[in-house]
Amino acid sequence: MDVEIKQQFDEMGVEPAEAVLDRCVELAISYNVDDATEFVEQWMAFSLSHLHGEDPSTDNLGEFERKVLQLRKDKMKSKAAAQKPKTYAPAETSSLASYGLIEDEPMMDDYMGDSMADSSAMHTPKGKKGSAHSGALKGGVLFSPASYTPQSAKRNPAGGSATPSNTVAGKPGDIVDSFGHPKLLAGSNWQSQMEHTLPVVQKLLHKDAPLTIANLGYMNDLLSDRCDDLHDRLVDIGRALVERKLGAEAAAEASWYPQDRQTLQALHSLHAVGMIHSEDDGPLDAHSAILSVTDSEDNELISLNFSRIKSASIFPGQVVLAKGFIPKGNSFVVEEMHTERKLTPPNPLKVDRELQFVVASGPFTDSTDLCYEPMHDLLSYLKDHRPDVLVLTGPFLDADHKTVGELAETFDSFFEKMIAGIMEVVGCHTTVLMVSSQKDAMAHSVYPTPPPTLRRTYPNLHLLPDPSMVDLDGITVGITSTDVVDHLLSHEFAANAGERMHRAINHLFHQGSFYPLYPPADEDMAYDSQLALKYAQLRQLPNVLILPGDQRHFIRLVSDCLVINPGRLSDKKGGSFARFLVAPTAPGKAANMFNSVACQVQRI
Repeated sequence: MDVEIKQQFDEMGVEPAEAVLDRCVELAISYNVDDATEFVEQWMAFSLSHLHGEDPSTDNLGEFERKVLQLRKDKMKSKAAAQKPKTYAPAETSSLASYGLIEDEPMMDDYMGDSMADSSAMHTPKGKKGSAHSGALKGGVLFSPASYTPQSAKRNPAGGSATPSNTVAGKPGDIVDSFGHPKLLAGSNWQSQMEHTLPVVQKLLHKDAPLTIANLGYMNDLLSDRCDDLHDRLVDIGRALVERKLGAEAAAEASWYPQDRQTLQALHSLHAVGMIHSEDDGPLDAHSAILSVTDSEDNELISLNFSRIKSASIFPGQVVLAKGFIPKGNSFVVEEMHTERKLTPPNPLKVDRELQFVVASGPFTDSTDLCYEPMHDLLSYLKDHRPDVLVLTGPFLDADHKTVGELAETFDSFFEKMIAGIMEVVGCHTTVLMVSSQKDAMAHSVYPTPPPTLRRTYPNLHLLPDPSMVDLDGITVGITSTDVVDHLLSHEFAANAGERMHRAINHLFHQGSFYPLYPPADEDMAYDSQLALKYAQLRQLPNVLILPGDQRHFIRLVSDCLVINPGRLSDKKGGSFARFLVAPTAPGKAANMFNSVACQVQRI
C-alpha cells in the first residue's frame, strides 16, 4: 500500500517524507480506504479546499482524519442504520466506471453538500424511458474524471443553462447528410460483416518513418529555413501551375514579371508566378492582397488590383499564376488567376468485402463539464454496430476547457483511462485510429503534432500524428484534426468562385498540403515549417479525406476523393458523427465512388 500511495503522490508532484507516508498507510488501513488513488485524490481535494494546497504532514493529516475520514466513517454508520446503502451502478462495471461515482461515497459529501450528495448529478441520469446507457454500456456510468473540486464535474440541471441535447431540433439518430447510391444506403445495416482486424500502413513518412515523439525536433525553426521552404514551395507549385495552364512552348513565348520598367509599361499582357500575402497580416480583401514574386536575383512585392477579374479565390500562402498588366507604379492589374495544377488521382479502391467506418471528432464533452456524455452516446452506438474501423480525432482533453485545471490526476493518466474505457467497449476486432491534436492538454503544442505515448498497448489501436495518411487494406484515408477548412474560408478573398466547401478542399489539393496557409490563421498555432515540409504534404489524393471542423458537417466528392466533415461530437447546435462503408463494385456497374461508397452524417 505504501508503494502505491507514494506513486500516486509522485504523479501529483508531491514528495512526502517517510513518516508522512507511514501515517498515510496507517490511515488508509484504519478507515478501510483500499484504493491508493482514492486516498490521494481525497487528500488533494481536502488540501486545496482547506489548506491552500499544502503538502501532507503529520499535523495536517490529523486534521484530514478528523474532517474527512472520521466524518466519512460516521456517515457510513448512520446511513447503514437508517437505510440500505445506495448503489448507482451494478457491481460489474467497465473501465469507464473509474471516472464516475459508481457507488455511494460519503467522502465526497464533505465537498458537495447534502443537496448534491443525494442528487444524480455525478451519475448516469435515469431518463423517462429508461437509461440510454444501461443497455449499451456495462455499468452505465458516465465518463467523469476525478477532480479536485467535485462540484465542477456535475452536469447542468434541468433548469440550468442549455446543453447540446436540449437546444437542437430533431432527435438522436437522425440522418442529416447522405452520399452514395440509394441501394447501398438502403441495403446496409451499418455493421461489420465479419470480425477481422485491418492492417494499417502509414504513408506520411520522412526517411521511412512517421512523426513520433522519438524523432520530434522543434523550436529550432530558423527564419532563414522558413524562407528557403517557402521559396522551394513557390518554385515547385509554380512550375506545376505553368505546366498545366501554358505548357512548355507557351511558357517560353510568354512575357514574365519581373522585367525592367520600360518593358513592363510597354507590355499589354504578362504572367507572374508568386505567393499571395496580406498587407495587413490578416484575412484578405480586394485591397490588401500582395504578390511575392521570386526569381534567382530578387524578391519583389507587388500589389494586386482585381478590378478586371471575373472570378478569384486566394488566401495567404497560396502559390498562383497570374495574368495581367502593370499600367504604372507597382500595381499588377489581374485579368486571370490560375490556381489549379495537375493532380495525382487516388489509387483505385481495392476491396474484396464490405468495410464499415465510423468517424467522430472532438471535443467529446460539453464545454461546461467533463462528464463526456456525447462520448458515452457514441460508445453505445459502437457497442451495437461494431464497425471495422473507428476514427477519432482530437481534441480529447482540450487544454482550454473551463474545468481542465480541476483534474485531480495528470493529463496523461486521464488520457490513459479514457483509452482503456474506449477499447473495452470497442473490443479487439475493430481497428481504432486516434489522431492527436495540438489543442490536447497532453499533446505537444506544435503542428504537425506527434501522437502521445501510452504505457499500455492495444494490438488494434493506432495513435497517429496530425495530419496522417494511412492505407487500410486497399483504402487510402487522409485525416487531420486541425480545422483547416475554417482557417481557409476565414482568411481567403473570393469573388464568383463557386461553392465554399468545394473551393476550400480544392485549395488543399492544388497546393499539395494539409495546411497551405502561411502565416497560420490561428495565432496560437505553433506551426513548424520544417516538420510541415516532412509530414504535412499532400502529394497524392487519398480515397477518403477526413476534415473535421466548426463549419457545418458536409460530404463532398472532389477529384474522386470523398471528403467528410463529421461535425463535432459535442456541439451547441447538435453533435454529430459520420459513418461510411466501402463495398466491392457490383458486376456491370462503373467502378466509381458513387457506386462503391455510401456515407451518412448522423445526429448523436
